[in-house]
Amino acid sequence: MNKVFDNFKNVVVYDYEFKITDGNPPSPVCVVYKELHSQKIIKQWLLEEAPRSPFEISETLFIAHFSNAEVGCDVALGYEKPKYIWDTFVEEKKLENGKIKKGFGLLETCQRYGINEIMNADKKRYWRDFIINNYPDYPEEDKTGILDYCLEDVLLTEKLFLKQCERLEQLDNNFVRVLQQAIFHGRSKGIEAQIYANGIPLNLQLYNDLKENYEAVRELEIEELNKIFDVYEYGKFSHKKFEKELKRIGLFKRWPKSETGRLKTDDRTIYRFQEVCPEIMAFRNSKFIIEARTLKGFSVGNDGRSRAPLNLFGQITGRTNVSTAINPFGAPRRMRTIIGTDDKHILVYADWKSQEAVIQAHLSKDENMIGAVNSGDPYLFTAKGVGAVPEFATKKTHGKERELYKQSFLAIGYGQTPFGLMNKLNMTLPNATFIHSQIVNYYKVFQDWSKSIIAKAMQRGYFLTKYGWKYWISPNEKINPRRLINWPIQSHGSEILRRAIIDLDEAGFEISMIIHDAVLIHMKRKGSAKNIRKLKKIMSDAAEKVIGAAIPVDTNIIRKQFNQDGEHKERWEKLYEKLEWTKNKQVSNSDIVYSKQPPVVFNKYI
Repeated sequence: MNKVFDNFKNVVVYDYEFKITDGNPPSPVCVVYKELHSQKIIKQWLLEEAPRSPFEISETLFIAHFSNAEVGCDVALGYEKPKYIWDTFVEEKKLENGKIKKGFGLLETCQRYGINEIMNADKKRYWRDFIINNYPDYPEEDKTGILDYCLEDVLLTEKLFLKQCERLEQLDNNFVRVLQQAIFHGRSKGIEAQIYANGIPLNLQLYNDLKENYEAVRELEIEELNKIFDVYEYGKFSHKKFEKELKRIGLFKRWPKSETGRLKTDDRTIYRFQEVCPEIMAFRNSKFIIEARTLKGFSVGNDGRSRAPLNLFGQITGRTNVSTAINPFGAPRRMRTIIGTDDKHILVYADWKSQEAVIQAHLSKDENMIGAVNSGDPYLFTAKGVGAVPEFATKKTHGKERELYKQSFLAIGYGQTPFGLMNKLNMTLPNATFIHSQIVNYYKVFQDWSKSIIAKAMQRGYFLTKYGWKYWISPNEKINPRRLINWPIQSHGSEILRRAIIDLDEAGFEISMIIHDAVLIHMKRKGSAKNIRKLKKIMSDAAEKVIGAAIPVDTNIIRKQFNQDGEHKERWEKLYEKLEWTKNKQVSNSDIVYSKQPPVVFNKYI
């Protein structure tokens, strides 16, 4: 083992066995530790009595594969979270990111290193199923088997850790830096466990009302829509009926199709036609209600909080994979209305303002682009810079031009061609080419930087962030220049998020959930103004630590319920109306008869 590890009093490989139920934190069964300096093994059964952690947090490096599981058990037991973590999964991802797409489980990873299994896969499956199915009543004679099963994972992880150290030493002769980067990424993986444990507070009254009455709401909405635009049959959307209706209103020939030839039904496509056709507008608004409850598998814990697994480092850029199916914060914005809290707390939605634009400006050191992001309105700044609008122009006076250059600025920032811009903005190729050349020339330093980092990455075979997240360019990979330009932007955004959640957790903030460029914080109402200022500073400072420039942070305060705006607000008011109506329905012979009700009070859930 590298002498660098002598700086820690303890270097500990550990593994928990636990059971987890929908929506709840893990319930630890046992834990096994192996301290690598002394080679001492400690086995602890945790169901009867949970002893204190045998290691001092400030003096110990903890090693685990998918450390969020282990740290989650630490948190459930009330232990202090590890500050120094080496996650063998994360380190393997860094070593193989871009080379392989899957196969990062413990056994699969060990096999790549030639580490033979101590326990075969079938036996491991048996014990895992046994632990889950028999919790918490285990026969005395099986406790030894469970602890031995747990020990096997510890021994495998130890071997993997040592192999990784050997490999990393060969790739980078500065092992101190390697260790620092590993600890940074490992600790962020540990914070992932804390976020899961915290959970997302919900407006339980609204959630339960939706859960109990949604099918009736949906049936009512389908019945009303079909009188105007008949596209649902037996409760399901019918492509055949949709085609027939488009022919009736004269939009069939103009309607876009997918690669398979089927008519597109995504929201972006429908939105394009709603202004010219009232039937399409009605369809889009009703589609929201009919499909609003998309949280299949959505679960709520015993404490009334939603918990959904995260996957830090889930994408090649290091971005977090957040399930849109079972996570109300990661779901389409339309579902965030069920997020809420009590009278003594608030939720704060905090996101970095124009994060990607700021990152690409400061990484490239393009003064024009830095000026754009510092202006507060990079899109109007761009339009002025290329001479498309006068200097006195504002968002109000030249909103159309600003929107055009906003879309162009964002598209070209990711390497879009004039042809791609033409399709995106639905304009002629000459016009798209002209706008493309305007922006490319105005931000020439950024364009040159983009080309140089791609060339450098191709030469050495990988991209690399300041904190050591790596993406290997496979020799057999079909190179997509747009994706390569995008990688440094999104990967550094991910590093900013990781830096922020570590610092926020250290400062005592309760992080309920994260997505790519935002966090959801639960805090007490009393003293919240001061804490929000602190929150914004920590997040802004996190950006400065990663890219050398602070990024402003916007916040949205959520009191009893997440507040929708614009069309989302209008749709939810419509949904509330139907929800109240169906809650008071009278059912007779399976036919729904709706009783007259007083006017709906839309702030009932707010």
